[in-house]
Amino acid sequence: MLNKNVKRFRLSYLLGLYLFVCNGLALAECEYVVTNSWGAGFTAAIRITNSSSSSINGWQVSWGYSQNAVTNVWNANLSGSYTATNLGWNAGIAPGQSVEFGFQGETNGGVIEQPTVTGTLCDGTVSSS
Repeated sequence: MLNKNVKRFRLSYLLGLYLFVCNGLALAECEYVVTNSWGAGFTAAIRITNSSSSSINGWQVSWGYSQNAVTNVWNANLSGSYTATNLGWNAGIAPGQSVEFGFQGETNGGVIEQPTVTGTLCDGTVSSS
């Protein structure tokens, strides 16, 4: 009887561990890319690539700056300092596909910053270029 209970415990433990790990897996790669720069300004884009085998329906990403500021955004809703969400037409991301939104910013006397992009979909290995 004890042996059977130990087996059940081990099976329950492994199932719980599996569910914990799977729930923590990211679904997408999130990349911050500076697309142009001049004097005190720049344009940049954030690209979200679905790296899972399931479709994504809706996304939200965040990033921050020490000195830079966003002055204009396209293809996303922007709130706070700084959180972007999808528009109705770009909410869905099929497996292997990407969506991208862009923005214009100013350096406010500093340099162009390369922030890390975060979000529940992001895999934590965000690259900036």
